[in-house]
Amino acid sequence: MDLIAAGVVVAGVVLLFAGAALSVYATALLGVLIGGGIGYVAAPQVLGAVGAEGIVGLVAVIAVGGAFGALSAYLALSFATAIPGFVVGAYIGLYVITPLFTEGGLVRYLVLLLGGVGGALVAFTATKIALVFITAFIGATLASRAVTVEDVTAAREAFSLDPILFDPLGTTALVGIQVPLFGVLFVLGVLSQVGLFKLGWVGRLAGVLPGVGRVVGDE
Repeated sequence: MDLIAAGVVVAGVVLLFAGAALSVYATALLGVLIGGGIGYVAAPQVLGAVGAEGIVGLVAVIAVGGAFGALSAYLALSFATAIPGFVVGAYIGLYVITPLFTEGGLVRYLVLLLGGVGGALVAFTATKIALVFITAFIGATLASRAVTVEDVTAAREAFSLDPILFDPLGTTALVGIQVPLFGVLFVLGVLSQVGLFKLGWVGRLAGVLPGVGRVVGDE
């Protein structure tokens, strides 16, 4: 595992177990990851449109995407949380809800849209609660390596989301046993973050890190 891949896993672990506790910092990290990822995937099209190429241009597009995501988190926490809320809601709609009543077709895109809008609304109106589930979801995705740097690279080369889509109910072989690794980590992450709030650790953290109270006190 190279340094970039290891860094992504570490970021996933931080989001998974302490995302909501870090509030605006976690949201900024989400912004960097999502914005930078979008920049990386869209870089060939963006650079081609402006007639540029090379590693410098690629780094510039990724940096702009990551900076925009982080800045949006700093300026508007609830709005910034709504963006990953839409992503998570859409994903749950497509891969968890849709299979319950249909095998596919155009209706799955309607469910995807409704799930995304629902996730965004919940994230916007209940920032603290939503941030627990959003950071646990994305953290579990990265920590379990359900989505890897290689998957994002494949999405970039194909300019398609398919390489980064995964079954959240799928299993991973661990010591010869099939374990729903993503699901297990997601549940542990939610319980860990709720525990941090219940035990008062987030309130103590708010006294040390400015900005944490913006989530702790929004309800």
